Amino acid sequence: MADVITHLKSEISYVDSCDVNATRFGREISDLSHKSKVKSYHRADSRFVVVSAASIIAKVSRDRSIARLNKISEFGSGYPSDKKSVNFVKKMVSSKKTLPSSVRKSWKPVQKILGLN
Repeated sequence: MADVITHLKSEISYVDSCDVNATRFGREISDLSHKSKVKSYHRADSRFVVVSAASIIAKVSRDRSIARLNKISEFGSGYPSDKKSVNFVKKMVSSKKTLPSSVRKSWKPVQKILGLN
């Protein structure tokens, strides 16, 4: 988020908080984006049209990326609740294959499968 905010150089940015403390999250993003003015809220997508629009664009972009990746290796939706995605990672790990760069190593199910969590 901070990289996007820095790149856009807007006067003020509205973000959907990924932290239980929305104010703290806004401060952190502001610091990372070179002191840009950031307003952070829970459920910002239901409060601000611009955040709703950004959310829709992000989800459509993600879905397109997942569709392209599934043409290479069919792994499902990539969501933690998707058994197909979890099983794909388990199969890769059990066969001692290197996980593709598209697999988020910080994802809790991946951490658990790798025995890091």
